[in-house]
Amino acid sequence: MDGWADDLKLGLEREIKELDRQIKEARRATTIAVSLEEKLAAQRKMKAVESERNQKRRALFDSQDDIDGKRGDFDRAARGAVLKAAQRLPLSLFRPLGQSRRTA
Repeated sequence: MDGWADDLKLGLEREIKELDRQIKEARRATTIAVSLEEKLAAQRKMKAVESERNQKRRALFDSQDDIDGKRGDFDRAARGAVLKAAQRLPLSLFRPLGQSRRTA
């Protein structure tokens, strides 16, 4: 589960970095544009890419919340399985605390 979570997170982070790069590029295009039409086109592109980046960030946070929820579910299920297994063991296997396995 950890590998899957890390892969998902890294993929989204890479996409966000690429979008940040595109935003920088669009911002540069806005500043060097000569005509008003070019400036407006560059600003529209920048806003569109910023919007996409914000969606990816939300997706990253949502997936992290989902992963945390799945980890919690897994932990609860594992704890329940351990408790069930322990309940089926005979009491003769358990020793009081502080007692060693060796007998005199």
